[in-house]
Amino acid sequence: MNEMTLLKEAAAIVHKRFANRDARRFNRINLSFFEQICLRDKPRDYIETTCEILALIQASVIVEIGSARLPLEHGLDEFNPVCCNDGHSTYFWDRTGCEVHTTDINTNSAATLNALCHNTTAYTQDGIEFLKDFDKAIDLLYLDAWDVVPGEPYAEKHLEAYQVARPKLTPRHLILIDDTDIGGSGKGRLLIPELQRSGYISLLEGRQQLFMKL
Repeated sequence: MNEMTLLKEAAAIVHKRFANRDARRFNRINLSFFEQICLRDKPRDYIETTCEILALIQASVIVEIGSARLPLEHGLDEFNPVCCNDGHSTYFWDRTGCEVHTTDINTNSAATLNALCHNTTAYTQDGIEFLKDFDKAIDLLYLDAWDVVPGEPYAEKHLEAYQVARPKLTPRHLILIDDTDIGGSGKGRLLIPELQRSGYISLLEGRQQLFMKL
């Protein structure tokens, strides 16, 4: 598939799910429970849209920095606004059939995911250190690690993670960043301008931001 056709088909996938939808943004970091659960967009639609576009680019390897940490308490196609504020990302990646590698510093996450997922290998390791050691070509880099917490270098860490992963990204790949709807683009505050300068195409913006490199 040539670049123009791919871009048109990816844009159509995004439009089908997000047309006439105004994603809410928050200038603050600390949101109330009501804002988190009732007002803020949920990751699910962004993740499922990314899964569809992964099929377009014939992706085979997904790397996730910041794993799902809890076992699912409902079917993946069911929706609970409280539970699903977390996103369940690893489970969605696993369902694509791609080879999934996910890492998190939470010591319980890897055991849970390795037991429940079929196409996923989960690790307990700092994301940047994991990326330094990773030796496969990456079709999707999903960045959802360092929490958006006042005084913490979350934006710097996500930029550094991309910089470490950059030589390992395939020529045609996706980058998805979580929590870009809070505090001036949240986890993507420094990374988003870097991707824009590097010629990435932004396909989707809101709770998460999705970029494509052709």
